[in-house]
Amino acid sequence: MKRLICALLSVLMVGSLAACGSSDDKSGSEGGGQTGETKTFNWLTVRNEDSPARKAQESSIKEYIEKEGANVEVKYEVITDRPSYYQKVKILASSNELPHLFDAEGDTLTQEIAETGVLMEVDDIYKDLDYDRMLNIGLNYGRLDNGKNYCLAWENNLEYFWYHKDLFEQAGVTKTPETFDELMEVCQTLKDADITPIAVWGNEAWPLLRWMAFIPFRLQGNDYIESLKVGDAKMSDPVGIQAAEFFQEMAENYFMPGWSTASASDAREAFFNGSTAIFYIGSWEVPNFTGEDRELKDDYAYFYMPTVDGAINGQTDMWSHAGTGTAVTKKAYEDQDFKDMLKYLLNAYPEKAFYDENLYPAMTFDTTLGEMSEFDKAFLADSEALTSYGYCWDVRMDAATTEVVTKEIVNLGMGAITPEQFAEKVDAAVAENAPKYFNK
Repeated sequence: MKRLICALLSVLMVGSLAACGSSDDKSGSEGGGQTGETKTFNWLTVRNEDSPARKAQESSIKEYIEKEGANVEVKYEVITDRPSYYQKVKILASSNELPHLFDAEGDTLTQEIAETGVLMEVDDIYKDLDYDRMLNIGLNYGRLDNGKNYCLAWENNLEYFWYHKDLFEQAGVTKTPETFDELMEVCQTLKDADITPIAVWGNEAWPLLRWMAFIPFRLQGNDYIESLKVGDAKMSDPVGIQAAEFFQEMAENYFMPGWSTASASDAREAFFNGSTAIFYIGSWEVPNFTGEDRELKDDYAYFYMPTVDGAINGQTDMWSHAGTGTAVTKKAYEDQDFKDMLKYLLNAYPEKAFYDENLYPAMTFDTTLGEMSEFDKAFLADSEALTSYGYCWDVRMDAATTEVVTKEIVNLGMGAITPEQFAEKVDAAVAENAPKYFNK
């Protein structure tokens, strides 16, 4: 495979292929309908067994097997650490051993793999299966610059600033912030009351990049990242420096101790055990904020992404996405048993996600099957009010530049480099790498 995959393979293949090239990972199915043996389909995923989306997927497939008497099974391989996960995908792709399904984003890695001709376009899948339940976010979130989409969508996520009402009250905070200046004032008030303001983790790029992207999105929408990724805009432009300065100030003063190496579970624990006051996170965490009646638990509340002078969008324009998608190989889709299973999964999943797992699906679902909580109604109203959603920088930038940004944003947050030095490194990475990925 060309570009990134070849470069990575030359370094990693010797040490990794023995572990990654086992029969469990091959895209061929085991057994078959003609022999009466169980046909196995392999799914490489970043979602652990407690993931609401995965639980809804599994229960849908189980129902299909039981109701239809299907002689199939799905075998999951789970790698929750994102860098390790994508490393394995690259190796499997370069050795032509991709599983039937693997979790993917609408990024340059997926684009590179798709260019080899091994993946199904999901628009073709929906058309072939006569499937028309996808919401706009599900249809388009994973779409590449060339207009093609290779990612099945599962989630309809909105991201809010969640907070502990009792910790705000304890610190004397009586009003949630509406601007980023007010957010910093609230954080300082919490800190003065010996309350750690913000739970965040740094062993993945995306949580940190959200904080970097807030102000540029408010000031320029997605135009900034779309121009930055190809070098038409610079990180050293005034909006980029403003973003870097804001990130550094927040990280140095208000992020939880140990944030630079913390994991997602560390951040969750820090927030849910009450040792931090604010947690910026998406609606996939809603089950942890709500009770059996689907209403918010007493101590939890949320506020919208703040704004800034000169903003071009409103408070309900925020980060909204379909979560991690799933790619389907053409070899898998040629199997009729696979297609039958996939069609059932896509139709059964939405109701199971919402009613069983408290997860908002990327598809329409029957709202008459149970009670809708006040929070459900508010969430769906926010989703419908969305006129623009922030692009995820780690998905839109090329993979090589993202690696540089992932390293340097931690250095920036820890004060090891200045905003100007950070910008210089990002601009240099874009200048070197973007032409290889975006034909510019």
